[in-house]
Amino acid sequence: MLFGLPWWALIPIIAVAGGLFIEYRKQELKAEEKRMASSKEIHELRKIIHNLKSRIENLEGSVSASQSGTKKNVPLDDIEIKDEYYSDEDESSSRSRVQN
Repeated sequence: MLFGLPWWALIPIIAVAGGLFIEYRKQELKAEEKRMASSKEIHELRKIIHNLKSRIENLEGSVSASQSGTKKNVPLDDIEIKDEYYSDEDESSSRSRVQN
């Protein structure tokens, strides 16, 4: 006898404690899944930002080379940036529409 209880009374107590532990682990896994999703989004945004920075550097280099010594300020509104992220999604969605 444990804590004054017969052995057969311990089975439901252990089952309830096990169920509580399983529910706790499920909640932990849901929270971890949310963190991983936001981490993945942050990684994708960093890749996009890095891509845009390299494009800006390339544009600045081509503008300075084409001016050949004369410096001219180019406003950011005049610089056209192609959005690869959305164009890739547009292409994949149009492909899926064609396949259906």
